[in-house]
Amino acid sequence: MKFTSLTQRFAVWFTLVSLLPILFIGNSLLHTFETEIKEAAIQKVSAIADKKVEQIDSYLLERLSDVYLVSGMNTTHEAMVKLTAAFEQHGVDSDEYRQLDANYRESFKRFLDYARYYDLFLISTQGTIVYSQAHESDFATNLRTDRYRDTGLGKVTRHALDNLESSISDFEYYEPSKGAIAAFVATPIMIDGEIQGVLALQIYSHLVFSVISNNVGLSNSGETIVARLEDDQTALVMAPLKYDLDAALKRKIPLDNPPFSTAIQYALNGDSGGALTVNYRGKEVVAAWRYLPRLKWGMVVQINADEAFASVYHVHFVGVVIVILTFLAALFGAFLFNRRVVDPLKHLNQSALEISAGNLHLRAAIEGWNEMRQLAQTFNLMVERLNASNMELENRVAARTADLQRANSALAIKEEEMRSVVEHMVDCVVTTDEIGKILSVNPVMEKLFGYSHDEMIGQNVSIIVPEPDRSKHISYMENYCRTGHGQEYVGRPYLSGSHGIGRGREVEGIRKNGERIELYLAVSEYYVGEERHFTGVMRDIREHVRIMNDLQQARIEAEQANKAKSAFLAAMSHEIRTPMNGVIGMIDVLRQTSLTGYQMEMANLIRDSAYSLLSIIEDILDFSKIEAGKLEIEKIPMSLANIVENACGMLAHVALSKKVELTLFIDPEIPENMLGDPLRLRQILVNIINNAIKFSSKQEKQGKVSVRVLLTESNPDQVVVTFQITDNGIGMNKETQEKLFKSFSQGDPSTTRRFGGTGLGLAISHHLAELMDAEITVQSEPQHGSTFIIQMPFKPLTKISYADHKIDDLAGMNCLILGENDGLSNDLAVYLRSAGAVVEQAPHLTNVEQIVQKLAPGLWLVVIDAGEQVPSIEELRAAFNARSEIIKNAAETGLYQSHPFIEPRFIVIKRGRRRQARIEDIDIITLDGDVMYRQSLFRAMEIAAGRIEAETEETPSLKSVITSAPKPITREEALRQRILILVAEDNDINQKVIRQQLNLLGYAADIASDGKEALKRWQTGDYDLLLTDLHMPEMDGFELTREIRAIETNQKHIPIVALTANALKGEKERCLQTGMDDYLSKPVQLEDLRSMLERYLPNRKLIEATLSDSQPALPDSKTESTGTPLDIHVLEQLVGNDPEMIKEMLLDFYTSAEKIAAELHMAYQASQLTTVGSLAHKLKSSARSVGALALGEVCAQMEQAGKDNDAKALAEFFTTFDMLMISIKTYLNTLYAKDE
Repeated sequence: MKFTSLTQRFAVWFTLVSLLPILFIGNSLLHTFETEIKEAAIQKVSAIADKKVEQIDSYLLERLSDVYLVSGMNTTHEAMVKLTAAFEQHGVDSDEYRQLDANYRESFKRFLDYARYYDLFLISTQGTIVYSQAHESDFATNLRTDRYRDTGLGKVTRHALDNLESSISDFEYYEPSKGAIAAFVATPIMIDGEIQGVLALQIYSHLVFSVISNNVGLSNSGETIVARLEDDQTALVMAPLKYDLDAALKRKIPLDNPPFSTAIQYALNGDSGGALTVNYRGKEVVAAWRYLPRLKWGMVVQINADEAFASVYHVHFVGVVIVILTFLAALFGAFLFNRRVVDPLKHLNQSALEISAGNLHLRAAIEGWNEMRQLAQTFNLMVERLNASNMELENRVAARTADLQRANSALAIKEEEMRSVVEHMVDCVVTTDEIGKILSVNPVMEKLFGYSHDEMIGQNVSIIVPEPDRSKHISYMENYCRTGHGQEYVGRPYLSGSHGIGRGREVEGIRKNGERIELYLAVSEYYVGEERHFTGVMRDIREHVRIMNDLQQARIEAEQANKAKSAFLAAMSHEIRTPMNGVIGMIDVLRQTSLTGYQMEMANLIRDSAYSLLSIIEDILDFSKIEAGKLEIEKIPMSLANIVENACGMLAHVALSKKVELTLFIDPEIPENMLGDPLRLRQILVNIINNAIKFSSKQEKQGKVSVRVLLTESNPDQVVVTFQITDNGIGMNKETQEKLFKSFSQGDPSTTRRFGGTGLGLAISHHLAELMDAEITVQSEPQHGSTFIIQMPFKPLTKISYADHKIDDLAGMNCLILGENDGLSNDLAVYLRSAGAVVEQAPHLTNVEQIVQKLAPGLWLVVIDAGEQVPSIEELRAAFNARSEIIKNAAETGLYQSHPFIEPRFIVIKRGRRRQARIEDIDIITLDGDVMYRQSLFRAMEIAAGRIEAETEETPSLKSVITSAPKPITREEALRQRILILVAEDNDINQKVIRQQLNLLGYAADIASDGKEALKRWQTGDYDLLLTDLHMPEMDGFELTREIRAIETNQKHIPIVALTANALKGEKERCLQTGMDDYLSKPVQLEDLRSMLERYLPNRKLIEATLSDSQPALPDSKTESTGTPLDIHVLEQLVGNDPEMIKEMLLDFYTSAEKIAAELHMAYQASQLTTVGSLAHKLKSSARSVGALALGEVCAQMEQAGKDNDAKALAEFFTTFDMLMISIKTYLNTLYAKDE
């Protein structure tokens, strides 16, 4: 290419002369600089690596020095000897050990705090940790045999014991310290040349890691990697990495992947060096590697090559920039002076002169290159914008003129609208200046006050203010305008604060004719320029005042009506309870007599109906008190778990009778004691649970009700507990849910006919919940059941002492729970874990062998949520036996340590309402899951584990049954024994009832028909107890009590107990304040009356005890001939006089007994005498419980013969056994054939 132009030649030669020298010199210097930088970087990381090796080695030597020092101290020697002795002789829970622990703990703590160790251990020569400063789960374990033997602590301990030398363990995760990374240093404790134990110190990992991760001198990308050999192909990272803080003991580096693992492989081989290499992240780095022999670690210290050679790269960049700039400068210098610049400037100057003269349409010619063309274009753009600005200014002036005209028109319209609004307001509007001079009024002024517009303008506003406020009004306004304060009197009632501006109030005004009128006045303040003005708006409230007075009168009348209603309810309660007392009292007496099954059923039906009526009365009374706002909520200490369990326990029989499964779960995290109202909480729960049972019954499917009590919020001042009552009943639609909590409502008439009820229970529960700051919500769908949710706050109470709160401790128990997830298994797991047990769960027995084989050695308690099914216990026994054989074989080959085989125990959770655990076989305990109490479960677990003995169910003997019934007593005997009772009662029916009840309980009484007669009888001094009605003719119970207390001032105090049908709140308190000792509500319960009499007539018990000792002995139950093989009185004593329940239990017993009898014969024929004894034991308990006493005795003899392997004796017993079984079957067929 030829350069003919002088401009081109000048540009080429200028560029070559400028760039060639710079390129040659710069390249030479850059090569030398790069070489020196690389060598310096390698030396730098090598020096840092040597320093870190020295620091780590120094740190480890210090740890060995520390452990040598402490192990040689006299305190350590003394502690080792004494603590070992106390541990082995008395145990860690003994006072001796605790005293020694307290003596040395502070000394060791000072050392640990000063030397910065986590824990200190003293370990006996047998390998047992007898002292731990941190007292974690490794305490009291054996490091030779127990679970921590393979930890770093176990290894250094065994090394010290076996080799009598110190050592340091590697860093690893240590489970007792919550999985923290730790290392241990240990040394033998030598006393007089003999080893007495081992001292071990637990080292904080972060102290070593801080040395490793310290990147001082390594710049931003510097990093230190330490690793140990995991196997021949892998290295395990031992400390956190800069780019992976969680890498310690987790991240692995493959050693068969060069060049990424070259440096760490050299280090682990024991080599030292440094070079430019590639790290584990694939980054090019300057690295130095070293070997740490004491820990067998390899260490690599590295800096990213990008950062280490940043200066080299920077020099490269600067050189390139200089070359480019030099080249551009050469080009610019070559062509700059060869372009014309003067002519374009002259043309532009001429155009500027013409435009400045006013020719705004002229434009400059665009010529030349680059800046000159841009300058011409910019100049033309400026001229165009100047022209546009002039036009825009003219348009804006015109537009703003039009806007101003429109605004003035709108303002005029607004003013007219405002004037019209004020003129036509129903309220009187007055404006004044700051001294009260009226500036304007609207036409309402004349209507309200009688003054015309002209009469008011210019007057002071005080003209419409009556005395005494009128004379003070002007001074008030002056004071307010001067200070902002001043109201002391204007307006009635007086307002709080210093003035009434901006506030509404009721005041009195005065009309022109002097009439005072009630007004509502609101005053506001505003400014016109700098002048202060006030606006007052006054409304005539004479009609409002009249209405308020009428409302006040109506409220007074309503309160009087409410009082009348309360008095009516109190009277009705008394009048209804009086005849009900006769019904229930006489039924209780009747039930104590000899009745047939059908008669007893009818009597129970009458009694239940009477109590249902009383329940309805109680609901109506509660609802009335709620409506009147007189129902108060107590705040007393209570156990929430006990209340819920009692509420569910009360309804367990109802659920069983309706064939509804009722289950209970109470969150163990709920505090034991809280402040609340136990009575009302129980009332709410009983109402809702009873509804759930009712609406879950009468279905084709199995009815189910679940009660769950959960802790949803907890803090020191308040806990929130959620009660969830779920059923699978008929459910509800949205319409029914909306009126669910309304009084006397049950959704629809069909529901009422089918399930009955008053419709008050949920309404009362809802009101009670609101009073307790709780909330009840419901979730339901038709045919899909309902869930009632109660969220209730409580105040927790601090535990007072250990004795007041038993801590359930199942620590050390291993439990395997088998059951479906929709059963009780999850709840059982929560209960057991809360008590400290180790729990494993399996939903079914499909893979039972695999599940059992994975269980740890030791005793396992297998909890089976069987429900209505029969558990496969034999299959489980076989699985445990197979596991035992596997462990035994493994122990013989040396793979596992040998452990003795312990037979498992089985706890079977069935369905039923019995609360106590029952021993069904040597290794089987059954417990009913319906309304299962947590303590019942814990007790069953402790019985199964052999920690406590099962309570034997003592069957009452015939002697105790005969002697337990009180015998009637004559009046003379009662007078002689000082147990004669005086009854003051005016109602004939109640007189008969109380007399029968007292006779039935073995007491004698005199009856007085009114208070005066009772007072006269009492003055004879024959009586030791007075039972008095409160409402009687002549003299009521209150007056009678006052008279007696006044007379007996210096005499013996005679107990007085009130008998009243008035169940309203406050009645008991009134009785006690009058001087009575106690209170019984009618209808009087037989058991309540019994308890009351035993409390105030203790002589009766003493006399009965004396008589029983002096009576001749009755025949023992073993020899007594009752004429029947079953004593039904035994069951009556256990479950009450309930014929249906007794029948059900007897028939269930015989069905079970027939099955066991068949198994007994099979076992005997197979010569399995031990099994015969086990089955006989099982039948013995149930036989005695139902009154088959003779059969129980034979079973006891068969049990003993089975244990003794006495086949001959068993043969004789089987003959008697079979005869008794036949006689029991015949007796039951005869007994219940009559009922049918």
